[in-house]
Amino acid sequence: MSSISNSPSPTAEHTDQTALACYLRTVVAIGNCMAEVCPSVGAMYRDRLLKLPRRLGFDATPQALEQSRDAVETDLLEYSRTASAWTTAGSNHAAMLLDHLRETEETLIASADLQTAFIDDLAEHIATTAEVDEEAQLRISAKRYASGLSAYARRARTEKLASIEDLRQRRKEIEAWLAEATASTFIDQETGLLNRAAAEVRLETSIGKKQPFCVIVAARTEAGSTQLRSGTGPIMKELGDKFAAAIRPYDMIFRWSEDQLVTIFEATATDIAARVQQISGWLGDGACGLEIEGETPALKTHTTVYVVEYLDGEAAGQLIVRIESETRQEVPVR
Repeated sequence: MSSISNSPSPTAEHTDQTALACYLRTVVAIGNCMAEVCPSVGAMYRDRLLKLPRRLGFDATPQALEQSRDAVETDLLEYSRTASAWTTAGSNHAAMLLDHLRETEETLIASADLQTAFIDDLAEHIATTAEVDEEAQLRISAKRYASGLSAYARRARTEKLASIEDLRQRRKEIEAWLAEATASTFIDQETGLLNRAAAEVRLETSIGKKQPFCVIVAARTEAGSTQLRSGTGPIMKELGDKFAAAIRPYDMIFRWSEDQLVTIFEATATDIAARVQQISGWLGDGACGLEIEGETPALKTHTTVYVVEYLDGEAAGQLIVRIESETRQEVPVR
């Protein structure tokens, strides 16, 4: 006999929540896979994707889901390009090192063959000399063999030292490459933010999507000056925290230079004008503690916000040149 369930049919809200949970689990699985396939590159993207469930917990509206989908898509495109480039570079470097090691191996084998041939020849000559009756001739032959042995020993030592040094150099290259491969190349050590290399990769990705976008630059200077003094990582980290609070959770912040942070909005300058005005007002003037000779005075700062809109057909290098030019000379957002 078949049983009839009395459980109520799922509501639209329950269905939406189930779909959202499934989507988030998929995103997390993708992030974990990225980190496993290429740890040095994928870990950065994994950490970003793992934060998505918590962020959407505060805003699961259709608009937020659409924005998150775009963000995930951009991350995947960027990851595929970066991981592919990293793998190709690693393969080429490994092939080069293998060629060097193969050459060293052939040199050592050739040296061993020469050594064997020399010893065999010497043994034959010694055996022949043993049959010589004249003492003077025997002494002459012994001196000749001793001289030959000394010359061979010096040559063998030189060749062996050269081979050992070559192997040592190859080992150092491999160790250096592995150290570089295991350390993230996209993190600014002073602030923990993504660095300029990561920003330039993101520009390439955004251009590849063939959609309008703008680069938002937040330039922080010391009050009464046109720049920040050196060693101001804590100041830029504090700016990064304020910047993150002023933008959407799906937007990434990069340290562009000593005193500049950037983020990218996928929209035209006209569409984001109001948002940029709010960000400019939010960042504005402030103060931050900076340790100087054991003391931590409050350093007054000013943050200027610039908008550089991508021009259709522009290459990444051209855009970077415009960013450098316009953020140092153009009138900022007021």
